[in-house]
Order: sequence, then structure tokens, then C-alpha cells
Amino acid sequence: MLDKKKQLLALVVAACLGTSVAQADDLTGTLKKIKESGTVTLGYRDASLPFSYLNDAQQPIGYSIELCQKIVDQIKVKVGEPGLKTEYVSVVAATRTPLLINGTIDLECGVTTNTVERQKQIGFLLTSYVASAKYAVKKTAGINSVADLKGKAVVVITGGSGEWITKNLNREKQLGLKILNAKDGGEAFLMLETGRAVAYINDDVQLMATIAQSRSPDAYTLLPEPMSAEPYAIGIRKNDPQFKSFADDVLRNLYSTGVIDAQYPKWFEQPIPPKNAVINLPMSEALKQAIAHPNDTGV
Repeated sequence: MLDKKKQLLALVVAACLGTSVAQADDLTGTLKKIKESGTVTLGYRDASLPFSYLNDAQQPIGYSIELCQKIVDQIKVKVGEPGLKTEYVSVVAATRTPLLINGTIDLECGVTTNTVERQKQIGFLLTSYVASAKYAVKKTAGINSVADLKGKAVVVITGGSGEWITKNLNREKQLGLKILNAKDGGEAFLMLETGRAVAYINDDVQLMATIAQSRSPDAYTLLPEPMSAEPYAIGIRKNDPQFKSFADDVLRNLYSTGVIDAQYPKWFEQPIPPKNAVINLPMSEALKQAIAHPNDTGV
């Protein structure tokens, strides 16, 4: 009886969203793949707080994961499969794109910036967050600006925006940086923490979340210069108009009904697991604009 009630509720929600159950012959691309396999696969990051990371039970959680799960709820209705199985595959910056392209994952639910260059390989849903890339340093390092990094070791995440930002900065400013590569944010912060690097570049919110969860949060600071604007978006396969239109409509509904306004504080202003750290980052004007005027513009 309970399962029937849940199915009925899902259909009511779908009606509100203008979603209808599609026949198999009507489906194409990703939706057809999901219908035929009975499974939707989400790509997640191990340690990209508060967007996509593992909790104490080793389950993916976070702001981006929650958005993807809401899309999955509507996929179940769209393909007429209330028992649709959800699988999770760990990705890093260097693997997220190929795993989308080859069909291993259907949605990349992490911290990927929508860039014009990446659009050549994959598609993006509507912007779901707007960040700014910055460098994190130890307060005792005597580094107060980007210029102070000259000749120093800086760690970047392989395949991330910070990698090309740092390489361009190094070339244009002739800083003579020693650029170290890490596979993910956890490894990068460890290099900063242990002194292998004097600076670590990532998006401001991810740096703040990592620092808040660290052993000595008061030991770190962000350099004041913003290096770029980073519109985050969920990744999908390129040239799949049916799936993009469907998933974008789900996000538009979350934005227009205020669901996103209730979801945001849960991850950015309230204690988050596993250590109940508080990032204390109110919604920026840039994100408010992206929600009020949904777009998928890359940088």
C-alpha cells in the first residue's frame, strides 16, 4: 500500500512538472539507455565538500548529489520505472569527461565548471552554482598576494580549472612557479598541509569547506584575488537534446518554486556531515541571478 502511495505521489509531482510517462519508442539518448538498462548511474566526487563527497557510511552526499537525485526522481516517472536502480561511480577531474562520453555515467554530479572548451566534449545542464577560483595558503607563509607566489610550489588538481589558470598565470606573469599535480582536492590539501606546496588553487567554496573540516581551520586563509568566475553545472552527454530539455525543466522547477532556496542553507550555512563544520556562505548575488534567470552559459 505504501509503495502504491509513493507511486501515486510521484505521478502527481510529475503532473505538476508537466512530466508524462513516455513510451519506450518515444525515448532517445540517455533516457532510452536508462529505460532499457533499468539503471541510472551518477558520477560523484570523493571529497568535494559540500557538493559531492562521502559521508561516514561511504555514501555520496552533497548539494550536487541532491540535485541529481531530484532529477532521478523525475526520470523514474518519465520512463515509467518507479523501481529504477541508482548506481554511483567515483570520478575525479581527469576521468569525469571520458566516463560521461563512454556511457559509464549518465550524470556527472560534482563540481565541474561549464567552460566553452569542455562544451566541445560534453553537455551541461543549467548553472547550479557560481564560484570564484582562489589560492589557499597558510597564514604563517608570509604570502599575501598572488605576486608573493613567485618561485614557489603550487598544487593544482589534474584536469581542473585551477590547472590551466595557474599555467596561464605562470606564463603571463613569469612567476617561475613549481606546479605540482594532485588527483583530487583531498590530495591537494594534504600537500598544502604538509608543506609540499605553499598554495593550493580551487574554487573558493571548496577551499572554505575543506579548511573548515581540517585539523587547524584557523591556520589557513585565501588570497584576495579572484582568479576566475566558475559556473558549476551537472554534466551530461553532448548532443542529447531530449535528456537536456527534460533535466533542465526539473531544475527550472526547483528554482522557480523556491525548493533550491530551502536546499542551499542545508549545505552552505548549516553544519554539514561528517564533522558538522559550518562553511557559513550565504547565497551570492551571482547565484541568485543564475536562479532567477536560468542559463547554461559557459566561460
